Amino acid sequence: MLPLEYWLDREPKQFDYFHRLMGYSMLSLGLLVYTFTTDGSHAPLYLPLLFALVLFISPRLAQWLQYRYNVQVQRNTLFLIDIAMVATVLSAVHLNLIITFCTFAALIYSTVNSKISFFMMSLAGLWGVSVFYLANIWVFGFGQYFALASTELTVLAFLCLIAYFTVGSVYQARRVHNASQKREYYYSQMNRYMEFANQLSRYAPQQLWQSIMKGETEAKIEYKRKKMTIFFSDIEGFTELSESLIPDDLAFVLNDYLSHMTEIAKKYEATVDKFMGDAILIFFGDPTTQGVEQDAKTCVDMAMAMRQQMKILRKRWVKMGYPALHIRMGISTGYCHVGNYGAAHRMAYTIVGRDANLAARLQSAADVDEILISDDTYNLIKDDFLCAPKQPMFLKGIQLPVKTWQVMEKHSARQTEYQRWFDYEYKGFHLLLNLDEVQNFEYPELIQVLEKMVQRIQTQQRLINAHGVVRLNLEDEVVVDIVDRPTRL
Repeated sequence: MLPLEYWLDREPKQFDYFHRLMGYSMLSLGLLVYTFTTDGSHAPLYLPLLFALVLFISPRLAQWLQYRYNVQVQRNTLFLIDIAMVATVLSAVHLNLIITFCTFAALIYSTVNSKISFFMMSLAGLWGVSVFYLANIWVFGFGQYFALASTELTVLAFLCLIAYFTVGSVYQARRVHNASQKREYYYSQMNRYMEFANQLSRYAPQQLWQSIMKGETEAKIEYKRKKMTIFFSDIEGFTELSESLIPDDLAFVLNDYLSHMTEIAKKYEATVDKFMGDAILIFFGDPTTQGVEQDAKTCVDMAMAMRQQMKILRKRWVKMGYPALHIRMGISTGYCHVGNYGAAHRMAYTIVGRDANLAARLQSAADVDEILISDDTYNLIKDDFLCAPKQPMFLKGIQLPVKTWQVMEKHSARQTEYQRWFDYEYKGFHLLLNLDEVQNFEYPELIQVLEKMVQRIQTQQRLINAHGVVRLNLEDEVVVDIVDRPTRL
């Protein structure tokens, strides 16, 4: 006989068969003890053969029912067969009190574990009563019911009931324990894979990684043609800077610059394609887009935010002893091929096309801190931004001259009372205010500083005249008396 430990680790279907085997064996044993301990009992001893036949055909019947119908039909059918077998035994023992009690307790336990519905339980009750009376009429006849059992039968019945409950409860407890262990294991593995995924996501655009995790995109070599806005920037003079700084300082400056620029790109939901040393390639339009026109406007907004952030970084770097760095930016809009390029085992998500090269060429032709855009981009953003035309220029790799525009600022028609930063520069005056960096408790101090500046400008205005010459007070003026000279006759 296989050890109990083997059956306790089996699947539910296999354990149900083992539990049914236990129940039928206990019924057969109880029927045998009842026959030899009860006077005048003629309980048929061929019933165990009927139980053996049922146990023999039940696996095949269960398999056929599950294949033909479903698990619920299979469970209900086997439950009705068990009810019929129990009703037959109770008819054979004429509802012996102890056997009836133990059998009903075991049936209730099986009903709860098998998750039998209330309707099925009611139907099974009618079915059991019908089988019981038919067995009485045709086979066992009527006799004295609810007779007391012998001591041997009572002890055996309770031991069998306890064993039946114990084995079922131990199996359920082990199943719960194993399920809990599996859940903890899968939970830890899921956290582990999520941690790996978060680490790997830093090597791919955020939108692409999210699309792959949601199952919307597959990691395979494919591309598509879309109209996109491409942004390219680099640090002016970075090659010379790399020769003058030690590697640690160079790495700090570069990482500080790239981290701030990437955060700005993330804020504007841009797709960061790649870093090429100090150069950054960013595009709008895939895998998410707000429309070609809005993508272009968002890209220019992002470029202006980067230019503003560079002023803040530049001041900080100068205070730390590093050179003042400036960036150049180029933006173009046009059709490109975007997708996965490379090999099946190693691919890159990037863009290919004329306008991608044009953005790089515009960046090379731009002056320091200048945002240079193509004519196609200008036609999309001209209603929102003030741009200055530049002379058509010949760019490397492009045969015809390219018409370009320099982005100056947003149109003043836009409401400015909710701006988060101000940057105004004039001869002898430079105001740089970033409200994102100012705490609420610092507002009164800033107001006092600005008021002192206004008072100082007003004082200076009173001290000088329209020609910029300092005015003299009345007591400081020199009065020269003019004496008339005698006239010659």
